[in-house]
Amino acid sequence: MHARLSRFAGLDPERIDETVRLFEEEQLPGLEQSAGFRGITVGVNHTAGQAVSIALWETEADMRESERIADEAREQAVATAGPARTPVVDHYEVVLHREATSESPAS
Repeated sequence: MHARLSRFAGLDPERIDETVRLFEEEQLPGLEQSAGFRGITVGVNHTAGQAVSIALWETEADMRESERIADEAREQAVATAGPARTPVVDHYEVVLHREATSESPAS
């Protein structure tokens, strides 16, 4: 599995929720239809004006094929949220991924 991590900083805290809503409505459906899409997690820190997304892909080729859609999503996020800095994008091979099960102890 492979992951694309996109980090945004210097966001206007009042525009973060609108940015996430637009991503979910307008960009996410295209990503979900992409070959090899395995999921996405989006996190925000309203106080610090930060956001992060981690998109998971079955193969590196699948992740690379989705770059156009991901670029469009970042461009829309920049236009909506107006970050003070350019988003940072990193690519990784996932070497460990575990999800909690119903039997897992609570943190």
